[in-house]
Amino acid sequence: MVNVYISADLEGVSNVIYPQQTDLSGGESYLLAVKQQHKELNCIIDTLIDLKVNKITVNDAHGSMDNIRLGDISPNIELISGKPKPVSMMACLDETYSCVFFVGYHAKAGSLKGVLAHTFSEKYSLVKINGKPIGEIELNAVYSGLLNIPVALVTGDDVACEEAANEIGCTNTVITKTAISTTSAKCKPENILMQELRSSVISTINNPDSWTVYSKKAPYTLELDFVDRKSADLAELLPVIKRISATEISYTTDNYAEMYKLLQFLTATLP
Repeated sequence: MVNVYISADLEGVSNVIYPQQTDLSGGESYLLAVKQQHKELNCIIDTLIDLKVNKITVNDAHGSMDNIRLGDISPNIELISGKPKPVSMMACLDETYSCVFFVGYHAKAGSLKGVLAHTFSEKYSLVKINGKPIGEIELNAVYSGLLNIPVALVTGDDVACEEAANEIGCTNTVITKTAISTTSAKCKPENILMQELRSSVISTINNPDSWTVYSKKAPYTLELDFVDRKSADLAELLPVIKRISATEISYTTDNYAEMYKLLQFLTATLP
């Protein structure tokens, strides 16, 4: 019996290249991006259903986290929508799930290329854990790994997929587009992308030995380098925060979920 948890981001979806496509304020361009997100998700979900997967949960993990519409997605899934929610992009994940999929993901902050590359927010020029730059792929894989749940599939641009392979050892990836720059990409023909999504899901579910449980041991030191020095000024007011430079702060803990929640809180509250 296989239960699949899907964390669904938006920047890694095909033909999403500009910031306005990722926010409701972008109007028609945003609506078209969400339409493409639904197409890619439905292809994955329908394939999982064909494979007789027992349970599928989709967590809307982008921005305001209300991008995915029940009426436009397969009726056979649970949808986690809205924010705030504990552990954000991984909300409600527990040991009942067999594996996780990261769908529509993007590369980390500080990447040379990578379409719309960032980590949690554009307010950070760099996010590190234990001195190493980290992105949402690795951040979320660590959380999943603490529950002993493997990452089974990652989809996104070529830089995100390379990051998944190099940083967490995920061998099952689907490249939705090839990054040319921060806001430019070569997108695959849709029929080819859908074929690749379907075949990769089939191969992934039929080969559980290819799934990756990723771990990172405590303690965890989170370092945030802000674009705006004032954000570091404000973050430093929290007694648990240590100021380490004009634009950088750090926080150390043995509790990964607490660290994740602090990152989520700072992202939501600082300018």
